[in-house]
Amino acid sequence: MDALISMDAQIFLFWVLLATCLMHWLTVFLLLRRVRFTEKPLVWNLLSAAVGLLAIQKTYGVSIQFLEHNPPLLNLVSTGLGCAVAGLLLGGIMQLSPFLYLFQRNKELLDVIEERNVMILNFHERIARAWQTIQIAMEVGRPTASIIEQVAEMSETHQVFLADLKAGVLLGNRFEVALKTLVEDLSREASFPITVHVDSSYENHLSREQGTELLHIVREAVRNSVKFSHAKKGKVFAKMTATDTVIVVSDNGKGFEVDLVRAQGQGLGNMVNRAKKIGARLKIHSQPSKGTSVFIEVPLNEVPSDGSHSASTVHSSSNSTQNVQVG
Repeated sequence: MDALISMDAQIFLFWVLLATCLMHWLTVFLLLRRVRFTEKPLVWNLLSAAVGLLAIQKTYGVSIQFLEHNPPLLNLVSTGLGCAVAGLLLGGIMQLSPFLYLFQRNKELLDVIEERNVMILNFHERIARAWQTIQIAMEVGRPTASIIEQVAEMSETHQVFLADLKAGVLLGNRFEVALKTLVEDLSREASFPITVHVDSSYENHLSREQGTELLHIVREAVRNSVKFSHAKKGKVFAKMTATDTVIVVSDNGKGFEVDLVRAQGQGLGNMVNRAKKIGARLKIHSQPSKGTSVFIEVPLNEVPSDGSHSASTVHSSSNSTQNVQVG
């Protein structure tokens, strides 16, 4: 009878040891994930190494129980304390995780504020230069028609700025910050999460005009996804290829027919026109019940033109793929 009780106790302690091992490895995983979200990865790497050694030690203990014909008896005190330590470590890391997110979020908000300040400063400088030009023109006695034309240009600059401000398309010096801010604002209206990823070298290959038009296209694509896709998740991905800068807006929603959407005027025409302005290619891949992906491809070293470039839309059905030339 005593032997049976002892055997049951050993089985129980073995499961406690196994749970301890699993908690240690889960803690290591969480620590390694947090390295990406902190500016001091050394601290988290050291913690990961320390907990990793504990995990290896406990894994070795589990392996002995499996491999040995006569494994050493597990001690209740040491096994229980080990499990308690593992639980405290895991709980502590899980409690710290929200604070790490807040630190990252604070950094993102500071970047947004800096971008807004840069954008406002640039706008003020443009308006100041425009007023100075008009003042000089009046002082030297230029024709009234010329002065009126300059005033009209300044008024158009105001209107474009206000339109971009209303649309949430605010580009300072960093396209990545502007894109993430735009998508975050739009995702508040969505019932599904939308993630954003931008290659670090992406914005180095964009002019300001290209960046602004791309933001407008992304805005239209994300809004269509939020309103019509009934998706569970979405993604915006900006990357570099050997020949193009590419933005992909995708979701896993119900998909649609491109020709029907164009006929109903749900923003596709505006997207195509903006793509033409910067010499970009607009492609739409969509299949019923398999989601939609919008590709905006800007050739490297592309010089924005008067819109003579062509933009193509591509839509996919369950049986075929069709290329439609637009423009």
